[in-house]
Amino acid sequence: QLIKDCNENVQRMKSTEELIYLSQKIEFECKIFPLISQSRRLVKCGELTALDFNNMSPKWKVTTRPIYLHLFNDCLLLSRPKE
Repeated sequence: QLIKDCNENVQRMKSTEELIYLSQKIEFECKIFPLISQSRRLVKCGELTALDFNNMSPKWKVTTRPIYLHLFNDCLLLSRPKE
């Protein structure tokens, strides 16, 4: 039981450290979303390519830009690199 409790505490601390690191990297336009929470944990994150279709031009032009998805146990956060 002691080893199980220690492992759970280590996992909780790792999850909190990931949230702290992520909150330092992400800049919100408004601070209404608290990223660091005791109950929140990061499940998965990764980079995707977003396709933008410009239908205003005579030819359909497709542009790409990178976006990042951060899946938490209670929400999904989309972010993009600062330009």
